[in-house]
Amino acid sequence: MLVLSLAGASVSFSAETTPNRGPEIIRFHMGDLTLPFRHWGHQRLVNNQCSPCHGSTPGKIDNWGKEIAHALCIPCHETRRRGPVECKECHQTTVSIKQLPPAKGKD
Repeated sequence: MLVLSLAGASVSFSAETTPNRGPEIIRFHMGDLTLPFRHWGHQRLVNNQCSPCHGSTPGKIDNWGKEIAHALCIPCHETRRRGPVECKECHQTTVSIKQLPPAKGKD
């Protein structure tokens, strides 16, 4: 903890501040389907660095949709050899989210 004092006013800074991690699970809506996305799990895979997916602006990904998802997600899944890369792995007729814990935060 660092405490600064200037002209009688003091300000404290803590290096242990927890960043806003966003929701644990995000539910992407694609037509009639809802695709559960384990946001915190993906954060762990990239050592809590937001930039691989969000660029320089954390928060909602601008223009999120099919094109962005395909350009962003599939190459990473192929490189890591982990996660869906085939159409049917995301685009199913039914997607079960019952086994997932309830989402925390807004999606």
